[in-house]
Amino acid sequence: MIAKLRRLAKTKFVRDTATIQIATLVQGGTYLITSVLTARYLGAHELGRWVTTRELYMFAWFLVSTGVLNATIKAYSQAQGAGDSNGRTNALAALLKLGAVSSVLVGTIGWFLGPLVGEEIYGDREVGVFAGVLCVSGLFEVLRTMVVAALMGSRQMKRYAVLDIVTNLLRVGLVWGALLSGFGVKAVVVAYVGHMVLAATLSFMAFAKARRSGGDEAPPALSDVFRAIPSAPLRHIFGLAFLISLNKQMNTLVPRLGMLLIPATQLDDAMSDNGAYNVAQVLAWALALALTGVSQSLLPALGHKLGTEEVPFEKLGKTLRRITLVSGGLMAGVTLLTVPIMYFVIEWFYGGEEFGDSFQYYLWLTAGNLTLGFFVAIESFYIYSGKIKKVIPFNLLLATTAATSVIVATKYWGASGAAAAGGLCRNLAFFHLLYMWWYFSRARRNERTESGEPRDS
Repeated sequence: MIAKLRRLAKTKFVRDTATIQIATLVQGGTYLITSVLTARYLGAHELGRWVTTRELYMFAWFLVSTGVLNATIKAYSQAQGAGDSNGRTNALAALLKLGAVSSVLVGTIGWFLGPLVGEEIYGDREVGVFAGVLCVSGLFEVLRTMVVAALMGSRQMKRYAVLDIVTNLLRVGLVWGALLSGFGVKAVVVAYVGHMVLAATLSFMAFAKARRSGGDEAPPALSDVFRAIPSAPLRHIFGLAFLISLNKQMNTLVPRLGMLLIPATQLDDAMSDNGAYNVAQVLAWALALALTGVSQSLLPALGHKLGTEEVPFEKLGKTLRRITLVSGGLMAGVTLLTVPIMYFVIEWFYGGEEFGDSFQYYLWLTAGNLTLGFFVAIESFYIYSGKIKKVIPFNLLLATTAATSVIVATKYWGASGAAAAGGLCRNLAFFHLLYMWWYFSRARRNERTESGEPRDS
């Protein structure tokens, strides 16, 4: 057993997972620190205003860019495995082309409609103005995403981890400085924009360093990528990105829907409720980051394996099953063990009666975290099996059911309803595991039939 574990520890996938896990622990820690700082300095009401501002920006970008990164990593990693330099260049160029279109679309809509949305829906025009500023600055995030796709697509996880750690630490410093200035939410918005600019700059520096290192893993020249933008094919990547986006709505977008809906109820101090809900959401999200190393390593690892070894995807069922069961069991155990810890985190670090309801919201969100680990392989499965189109109608039904549940629950029960619906609805993703089981079971039956072996009784 010990020898088997040692061999496992030497595999590229496990090393990559461990590397990303370190980066995600730092990321989770920095987000927890900034969450505590903003709560302490701003208070529940102003924190709720900042959360609403940030979520408006994130939802706007999410709707036009979700899936683009993973679609690019898939294309880049397969081209990397096949030694196709043009394929790598076109993958990055297509991402930039889509990013440019998205930037113009989101920036224009956010700038002109943001103030109206803030005033009409939330009774706070300034929230919409701040969201519009963030939308316009989103182009810097596109540039960073291109570098991340190149590093992860070529499985340069150490470079990616260093970049991620440095940029996250910078974010803490910028936000802390903004809070100390005493200008409230406005200063935090400026810090957020500054962080996007610095992150894009550091990303290009990391890209250049990877380029200078030479070797097979070196990314293409930036000049080649920019020249390829006009002619880069979009249909495959854009189509895949769109389908991935639809499949990610339920597990990523819907649980965060509450932070847009709670202040829209305009109940008594709904902004304060949103601040308390955000504390619970941050703690639940930080715990879920424990899975990031597995999910982010899995996509390029499968792409590299399929590109270099020509392994039929139908043969990878056991691999995905082991990853699903191990990550699911670990996540469930860690979630249960950390429940009492989170109570003391809220009491000691956030403090005060303003955030007294945060633990109640966290317990409801835990209902989703308990099972989240079992879903790490779903996205990679649909990408490489080519079955996304077939499952889209069903997944849209699940996403619509989840979103409707959150909307209704928030309308009648406020933040408590949003937490309960957001947490419980994450478990709808089990339907995708049933489909994966059926897919690989059918593949095994077909293989036995072709080889003449008797079927299982």
